[in-house]
Amino acid sequence: MKILVVDDEVEVVDFLCNFIKRMGLIAEKATSGTQAIETFSRFRPDWVFLDVKMPDIDGLEVLKRMKEIDAGINSIMITGKSDEMSVNDALSLGARDYLIKPIDLDELRAKIQTYILNPK
Repeated sequence: MKILVVDDEVEVVDFLCNFIKRMGLIAEKATSGTQAIETFSRFRPDWVFLDVKMPDIDGLEVLKRMKEIDAGINSIMITGKSDEMSVNDALSLGARDYLIKPIDLDELRAKIQTYILNPK
């Protein structure tokens, strides 16, 4: 299972990639919307963990562009605050769920277990 982690905060991307790899999954990172789309096209992940707020292209636009490449992509959005409008927009675009920063490790582990390792 391959996961692309996208966030403009390098520390967040590195942390999430290391956590995902420790769970036995393959992780690739991108630190901008532009890089995310390029990496997505090359890497072809099964899942994307995608930050909503990024300086170049926001996560909602990145998700739209990824869906043009692969309509079936699974995503979990990451947001710095509980921004209901962005979360609702992401869910309407097909995101499966979301995480709020700072990311709770138990919640992250539970979402990976539920959606990725043991999907129903």
